[in-house]
Amino acid sequence: MEFLNFNIDVKIEIWYNDNRLSAMWNSKNSLKKGGSVMARKSPSKNVFVLMLPLQCETWQRDGLDTIFQVGNDIKNNLIAYEQKQYQNLISRKDWKANQAALSAAYEAEDEELIKVLCERRNELLSNAGFGKYQFEKQINKYRKHYRGKNGKGFLVPVHVAQKISASVWAAYEKLLYGNGQQVHFSKWSEFTTITAKANTTGIRYADGFVSINEMRLRVVFDKKDPYGYQREAMTRTVRYCGIHRRWYASGWKYFVQLTLDGLPPLKTKPDTGELLHPMGEGRVGHDIGTQTIASVGNGVVLFIELADKAKGIDAELWKLNRAMDRSRRATNPEMFNKGGTIVSKDKLPAKCLNHRGRRKWVKSKRYIALENLRRELYRRQKEMRIQQHNELANRLLSFGNEHYVEEMRFRALAKRTKETKLNRKGKHSRKKRFGKSISNKAPALFVSTLKRKVLNAGGSFQKVDTFSVKASQFNHLTETYTKKNLCKRWNTMPDGTKVQRDLYSAFLIQNVDDSLKKVDTERCNQFYNSFLNMHDKEIQRLSLLVTPSSMGIQHIA
Repeated sequence: MEFLNFNIDVKIEIWYNDNRLSAMWNSKNSLKKGGSVMARKSPSKNVFVLMLPLQCETWQRDGLDTIFQVGNDIKNNLIAYEQKQYQNLISRKDWKANQAALSAAYEAEDEELIKVLCERRNELLSNAGFGKYQFEKQINKYRKHYRGKNGKGFLVPVHVAQKISASVWAAYEKLLYGNGQQVHFSKWSEFTTITAKANTTGIRYADGFVSINEMRLRVVFDKKDPYGYQREAMTRTVRYCGIHRRWYASGWKYFVQLTLDGLPPLKTKPDTGELLHPMGEGRVGHDIGTQTIASVGNGVVLFIELADKAKGIDAELWKLNRAMDRSRRATNPEMFNKGGTIVSKDKLPAKCLNHRGRRKWVKSKRYIALENLRRELYRRQKEMRIQQHNELANRLLSFGNEHYVEEMRFRALAKRTKETKLNRKGKHSRKKRFGKSISNKAPALFVSTLKRKVLNAGGSFQKVDTFSVKASQFNHLTETYTKKNLCKRWNTMPDGTKVQRDLYSAFLIQNVDDSLKKVDTERCNQFYNSFLNMHDKEIQRLSLLVTPSSMGIQHIA
């Protein structure tokens, strides 16, 4: 009954016909990557996910723990098997010959030959057991090793196992046809969701209960439901459902993920019936950085830090990591040198290594408790970040109904630079870039959140061509491009006016032409004076606050 006083956590996720489940590869990109022409069919309708807590008895929670443990085991068994198959495949002479011929065909741009070689490549993959249905057949063999009480039934339903194999196949698809580098094994703590194919088998929802194997779990609904969201959502057809788990200080807690047909309901005020978050009119340009977002709409300018409350947990995590390090050093003294560095594996005694030749760390009860506490803090930080992203997206929704953002690759910005440079003092510059900021702020998650809310409300969401527009370099008054160092946060206009760099970029993005590759200078000239007035007011507001250094705002005490 511990969930009765638990705040209802609702997660909404939408799949649109034209993006998430569209073709993974088109024929052109597939040929360039050396893959075959493959595509995934889009669903006939839009769907969204409603996540609600489950009320579990102790024996039911133990049963779910076992199912998740077995699910993770069969997944790793499948990965281990397919990894051996993959290594055997790439070492074969016919495979190497096929890959060499494909590379030569790409250079010659011989499409007919490429098509023939890709067909041969698919044949080799099929013979090696690489295919969706072949993966399902293989994981079913592992599933049959895990039975229920008294050897009756299987712990993991067949359709749940097939969905697990589909996730493994998706990873190998990326490795074979995309830009994947390696398929990793699944950690037990990161295996958090199991799903079924339909609401008729495996995991079923009916009349407020979720059934899996012999367990019948009660779904906890929000009795108040002030905006009528859950009541409206539950009138939709359940396409399929899954079970999700999250780690809390008291242990794992379980939720049901109901995948429902249609678009998610819009929240309305109970007294007036008006939309809780109405959409505005007009264009809105967003310049999204690694820590901040600058937004410019018709009559409004906003410059704000992303998920500023989430960073309050960083200090607690820092202290916790230090305590964990002290505990580990105390229980594993043979693993460390006198200077505090870790001893290399070839110098460690056999008792310090496991059967795979890896370090065998001894974890004390205190260390395990601290580890669980750290996991809880990471969960709080994540949920706080998601909450702030949703609140900010709802706020920006009122700025307009046409939203424009730059097409950014945040994952690339998070990686270390490969080039070694010297600074002004002649020392090697740091190769780290924005990994920490992107990890804390999750700008890509915010973009997806904003896109989801805008499209759900009936607006448009466009991504401009970053390399063509060059918003950070362009000046609409002189119509010239000037490269600037990242440390220069202000633009000096021809008349001497200083404009904050990110806000000006958002203004330019707001006024791109229909091609999304060029700034419309006429529109910029039309709204420039109004933008400057709003810009100065926003800078004045920010000067009274403590802001990140990346904004370039001087704080006035």
